[in-house]
Amino acid sequence: MTERKFLTVYFSWGGHTRKAAKLIAETTGGDIFELSPEKSYSKIYPICAAQAKKERDRDVRPAFAGSIADISQYTDIVIGYPAWWYTCPMIVLSFLEQYDLTGKNVYLFNTHGGSGSVGTDDVKKLCRGNVHKSIDGNHLTEAAVREWLNL
Repeated sequence: MTERKFLTVYFSWGGHTRKAAKLIAETTGGDIFELSPEKSYSKIYPICAAQAKKERDRDVRPAFAGSIADISQYTDIVIGYPAWWYTCPMIVLSFLEQYDLTGKNVYLFNTHGGSGSVGTDDVKKLCRGNVHKSIDGNHLTEAAVREWLNL
């Protein structure tokens, strides 16, 4: 059996998704990559929410800083994001359009204020990897991560 190598990719606005992503990366022993927008979002929630809605409505693909040198080395990609307007932030779609995940196991998680798991359908449209069941990132534990990722 091939040894699994994990990469956790995430976008976080308020820090909740970052906390979950770090737990996942620590549990898997994998690498981590933050989707850091080249143009930062406002720290004022109503302004940020309006910008996020505008991006969604216009199908914008915000640029992110940095890059992943060799995505081919990873067998499993975990993608995390906050729920924004009943889907994932558009920066997640920017990532999926830039990187080919063909042949990879892709796991999704999102944090939210009560909307539950969202964005999965939008991710599946662009993701060429094998998308597995998503998980709620709000209250992750190491045990839940191990079960979810079959570690």
